[in-house]
Amino acid sequence: MSITFTVIRLSVATAVFLASLLTVVPAPVNFLWKLSIVVLEAGYWLVVPCILLALWCFGSGTYGKISGLLFLCSAILLASPLIRAWQSAYRLEREYHRGFGKRIPESTSFHRTRILSWKDLLLGIQFPAVKPQRRVYSHHEGDSLEMNFYAARRPSAPCIVIIHGGGWDGGDREQLPALNSYFASLGYAVASLDYRLAPEHRYPAPVQDVRDALTFLHTHATDMNIDASRIILLGRSAGGQIALQAAYTLKDPSIKGVISFYGPADMVFGYSLPGNPWLLGSRKLMEQYLGGSYMQHPQAYHASSPVEALNSTSPPTLLLHGHRDVLVSYQHTVHMEMAMSRRDIPHFTVDLPWATHGYDYVFSGPGSQIGLYFMERFLSEVSK
Repeated sequence: MSITFTVIRLSVATAVFLASLLTVVPAPVNFLWKLSIVVLEAGYWLVVPCILLALWCFGSGTYGKISGLLFLCSAILLASPLIRAWQSAYRLEREYHRGFGKRIPESTSFHRTRILSWKDLLLGIQFPAVKPQRRVYSHHEGDSLEMNFYAARRPSAPCIVIIHGGGWDGGDREQLPALNSYFASLGYAVASLDYRLAPEHRYPAPVQDVRDALTFLHTHATDMNIDASRIILLGRSAGGQIALQAAYTLKDPSIKGVISFYGPADMVFGYSLPGNPWLLGSRKLMEQYLGGSYMQHPQAYHASSPVEALNSTSPPTLLLHGHRDVLVSYQHTVHMEMAMSRRDIPHFTVDLPWATHGYDYVFSGPGSQIGLYFMERFLSEVSK
């Protein structure tokens, strides 16, 4: 065997092994965080190829054995998130049905009957695509704010309002359209919003935009074929903070529940213990959003924290968060859980020990499948 081939094989084995280390080592920089999402949520695709390559390499001399060992270690590491997902799935299912899920009628039928499906892992989650309609829901200083509206396949449907992530200064209503189509295929109307962004616009501008969107939905409920008395807010990352804050401060009785994907819920804590600056300049983002540092505007940090906005009338809450989130610490969700428990607010946390920030970008991955399972049940409960 040529030296060139041996070097290439060893290089490939080393590269795969280094990528697989992201299953156990937090990503230190931004581009590795993005790679870690793929490794953690879709790395299982490489397990069998790595095993086969390991068996092939072991009989090819010293460097072949080294390559084989690297491929074998990679296979074990790449399989570990899926193994942990199965373990977490059954634990979460037991916890949900012991608590929050007791209120779901036994006759309720769900699209997802299994919390994790091998078929969906291998073939993708199948559902009919729903094309959105673009609607202007508000005007501010000459600018129009738009939503992508996914019409429901049933009359007088509950409406899910989606609030995108992006660090309060980026992102748009086009983010992750697969989830919007999925909910629409289940019979929910979906309105995915644009909102005013920092640094041009500061808190509470995005929450006011959510309020305007709700007003629009109420006004146009008949022609949009929705039941505007049954609205659920859903936010992702920075949008999770906006969704939680809107649900807890707008005092709108039509908001029946709120779902937050890895949202920063304790702004004071988030500023005091920022994440790795090579991954995300979290303090800069918060200063843009809130008008300055905590020392300059402490009241803005407290006022924008969902953990402090909770009250006895806050709607039921579903939190989804990975323990290995390198952008928004899982401690935000721990703080929320403690605060909601003290106030007896119905809530449940889908905690994913292997997952990182943005895990749901792999729509058929184990994290997304588990999340969809519990979101279906939560939506069925709060929107009935």
